[in-house]
Amino acid sequence: MSADVTPCESGTRPKRRVRAGLLAPTLVHPFVMAMRAIELHSINRWEASFLREEVDGYFTHGIECTPGATVLDVGANIGVFSAAVYERLDGDVRIYAFEPMPPLHATLERNAREFFNGRLTALPYGLASRDDELDFSYVPAATIFSSSSRDQGNIEDERRRVTASVVEGIRQGGLGPVLRRVPARVLTLLISRKLRVLRHLETHRVKVRPLSSVLDEQGIDHIDLLKVDVEGAELEVLRGIEERHWPLVRQAVVEVEGWQQNRDTVCEVLLTHGFKVSTEQNSVQRAGDIGMVFAVRL
Repeated sequence: MSADVTPCESGTRPKRRVRAGLLAPTLVHPFVMAMRAIELHSINRWEASFLREEVDGYFTHGIECTPGATVLDVGANIGVFSAAVYERLDGDVRIYAFEPMPPLHATLERNAREFFNGRLTALPYGLASRDDELDFSYVPAATIFSSSSRDQGNIEDERRRVTASVVEGIRQGGLGPVLRRVPARVLTLLISRKLRVLRHLETHRVKVRPLSSVLDEQGIDHIDLLKVDVEGAELEVLRGIEERHWPLVRQAVVEVEGWQQNRDTVCEVLLTHGFKVSTEQNSVQRAGDIGMVFAVRL
């Protein structure tokens, strides 16, 4: 790994919450929704609150947005990250939000119409290295786990991975001191049972496109922030950027699944294209084999 990559050790940023790590409180309080300003339409109300908790974690390691920015929200879900950016910049932003799952895109598009004053374009496809149609698994009870890389063949492995991360989050005090004292084997059993909702999948055939084609089509001539949260397809997204378009990207934040296998490759792609790269993984993320990569152009 290049010296430009600076890993963040476990515990350095205890307030950073991750997808699996924050699932536990949402299971206990499934109808809590705490939006600061824009109260978005949602499919599962708890997910909006959960996703909002993640947003601040994207703006670390030198990542920032200023008024007039162009932001790409890849893996937008219902638009929570987009809403947070819109609020931060008082609406002075241009957002392109990508969400291929039909139920999520319908909600994203409704939110775009009602809350973003024409500043958000909701695009009904995902990003990949080439034009294609793929089967995506949609989890109605927990849409944030919807992905092209999950299906009935591996969902039990995914459930175990997420369970391990949730249990670690609780043992780190994520739900207070009482639950922290519950034996790990008991927590594992309880959380695993709660996560049976992951077994209930719907399959949707969706369109994916390379980002470069979209940049040409939409006339995007600069990208102040590229946010990627695509449940395991991160490298596919990055490989869809042609060499001629990489100079347009000023900053990127990528949530990486399969951290042990994919971190170095994601970092190398960004380093090769002229970015200073930092990584972050705390103990909760480590239990779920995920982490964050932050890239700022030199």
